[in-house]
Amino acid sequence: MRKTRRRRAMIAAVTVVAVAIAGFAGWRLLAPEPPPTGVPSTAAAPVSCANPTAVTIAAAPAVAPIVASLARTLSTHKDGPCAAFTIQAAEAFAAARTVGTSAEPAAWVADSAEWIQHAQSLAAREFKVDAPFASSGIVVALPPAAADELGNQATWSTIMTGGTPIRVPDPNRSALGAAALGAAAPGLPPARVTEVVRANASTPVPDLEAVAQSNTPLGVVVPAAQLVAFNESDSDQDLAALAPADGAAFLQYSLVTVNEKPEVAKLIADFATYLATDEAKDALSEAGFTTPDGPEPRVPTPLYGMVTQKPAPEAAVLADVRAAWTSVAPKAQALLALDVSGAMLRRTPEGTRLDVLQAAVLRSIAGIQPSNTLALWAYSLHIGTKGDDFRPLRGAGSLGDGKHFLAVRESIADLDRTVGGGRGLYDTIAAAYEQARSTFAKGNDNSVVVVTAGPNEDDYGASLQILTDRLNELKDPARPVRVDIIGFGTEPDAKAMTSIAKLTGGRYLSAPEPGDLDAALWTALGD
Repeated sequence: MRKTRRRRAMIAAVTVVAVAIAGFAGWRLLAPEPPPTGVPSTAAAPVSCANPTAVTIAAAPAVAPIVASLARTLSTHKDGPCAAFTIQAAEAFAAARTVGTSAEPAAWVADSAEWIQHAQSLAAREFKVDAPFASSGIVVALPPAAADELGNQATWSTIMTGGTPIRVPDPNRSALGAAALGAAAPGLPPARVTEVVRANASTPVPDLEAVAQSNTPLGVVVPAAQLVAFNESDSDQDLAALAPADGAAFLQYSLVTVNEKPEVAKLIADFATYLATDEAKDALSEAGFTTPDGPEPRVPTPLYGMVTQKPAPEAAVLADVRAAWTSVAPKAQALLALDVSGAMLRRTPEGTRLDVLQAAVLRSIAGIQPSNTLALWAYSLHIGTKGDDFRPLRGAGSLGDGKHFLAVRESIADLDRTVGGGRGLYDTIAAAYEQARSTFAKGNDNSVVVVTAGPNEDDYGASLQILTDRLNELKDPARPVRVDIIGFGTEPDAKAMTSIAKLTGGRYLSAPEPGDLDAALWTALGD
């Protein structure tokens, strides 16, 4: 059921008078719709034209719902642009690392200038970047009783080291995490900073619903606007907002034009112009965002303290925090083997299977922890230098190494040059497992991740029994390597793949539709 809130209670009190005077219509004016919390999967067709141009905009998750809502509002304008805007929620760090590839969006709403600079560096070109159209302060969301105990004068350092665990995202991939930990670090001894970082680096960041439903007090650092939307949504419990007394840098949301085709760039510019209108500013402020010269933003309630903007953390402080995180965060090493058999040329609504695979892999490697290590293989039949069914494309390297990351992206883009033929699946799994065992990285989660669009098709290679025997021979408890297999489409032999994966402690992940592939890759490769 919809939550009972202080703000709603005030509205209800006024409503009694409003109904008596002006009827139900007056109540509607006093009770605006709550801020959106979801992002539609399809674009709204504009009323301004019959054949709109599809424009995809990737937006940071906290701002994506309101950006999608504004795109839908704009589609109702008779003089609006002839565009069908599809908004996709994407972490800014991940979106930055897809720019310059087939997975890049037409435009991008970033939450930090740092990620824009990172994207320009990777793509080796500059983009049109509009001035920030919105910003949001940073608060700690936690149960009201826990917030009350900390009080309205708590600082970042006391909050992070108090009795209530506070979860913060990876500062290497999150402007939110960088701002929060960068604000807390100067008030703590270095050893205490390491303790705070270690507690967070090994624990997934829960969503707000999980925090609200937790049996023990728990907090999470979020944009203030995101908490506004949550507290206005359907859920059983409000969360309090605790604004640290020493403040933090705000998240700054800017629209970046990635697609430089004149007709597309013009439509993106039209959307940027709309974001600066009074109508858009009113919607953004009602959703909790600060806008240039716009109305005062709604703040989350109950609010302890005052949301205060401070300069970004000093470069040296931020570098130390990020280095500390990297040193203690769990790490993974994966060998990723991709199916490039002829079946990958079959069409889907999103292009060929290979097109879908390339884009999904590019998005996945863009978002995972940059200290993780990845090697890349392709396989079909006899594509290796010695007639092997597999071809190593890139050896193991850190995804935080710019040269290795760009080399992996280039290899993924070039997969169409080798596609065709049958599928030597079993020989590839055996060889990949042996390679992963030989390059085992102590202290890492070591795995082989195989994407297949069908069953083994090599009649002269290893059988399922031979593969099973070989894996049993190679397994070493002192150097455990997991095999995760992703079945793309409906043709993979799920029973055989499940038995192979389980033999090594791995999983078989089914991705029957193109839209399922991203989630399967994310699960297998981890974060």
